[in-house]
Amino acid sequence: MAPIQNNGRKRGETPRRNGQGIPGGSRQRQTPARPPQNRSAMQSRPPQYRRKSAPRLTFGQALSAELKDILQKLWYYTFENAESILKGIICGLYLVLLLMLQTTFFVEFAPFGAVPDLLLSLTVAIAVSEGEKWGAVFGLIAASLSHITGGAPGPFLLPILYMPAGYFCGICAKEYLSDSIPVRGIYIAACGAGRGIITAISAAAILTASPAAILLDIVIPEFFSTALMAPGIYGLIYISMKPFHKSRAERTEN
Repeated sequence: MAPIQNNGRKRGETPRRNGQGIPGGSRQRQTPARPPQNRSAMQSRPPQYRRKSAPRLTFGQALSAELKDILQKLWYYTFENAESILKGIICGLYLVLLLMLQTTFFVEFAPFGAVPDLLLSLTVAIAVSEGEKWGAVFGLIAASLSHITGGAPGPFLLPILYMPAGYFCGICAKEYLSDSIPVRGIYIAACGAGRGIITAISAAAILTASPAAILLDIVIPEFFSTALMAPGIYGLIYISMKPFHKSRAERTEN
């Protein structure tokens, strides 16, 4: 009989690991091999389980879908900004009306012998009522139209006056000064003075009159003519924009 070593195995016998071959020893878990996939069975799945490819659209169908999406976005934007759009339409109508009066009626019937600057008063009135952004944008549009229609001969300087007037009047009305008659008088005087400077520069560029004659015959009469018509324009904008400033509860009560 072969001698037995201290570790309990015979000489020349392969050592056992992890308790293999030993009664009561732990055995390693063997993962069962996965059966090979049958591709023919996968290809024979019912049609409802197959991945469907998106149908290709023709050019007409793609164009129609794109137009439908644009119209839907436009409808939602119009619905959400209906009040702002309506206010813009009202201001645009006043702009056209006062521009026609300034270039036709008040040329023949000019108070103090000078044509009043109705669009400047309209710009300031909208800025006081709706804020500095409305005033600045409306001022640029009004200045451009006034220059194009001949309401301001000479160099293209009106945007330098209209846009800052609309912006700063809107800031002052919202942040610093209350809306009252004396405050509106300050707006009229300040904008009238700025308009006088623009008029003096334009007159000096196209006329050969002396500065004193330009001041007495053109600038001062235009200042008082514009100041005379400004309160009526302020009141018109105040009445027109007042319903938009009411809360939803006030509108439902009325």
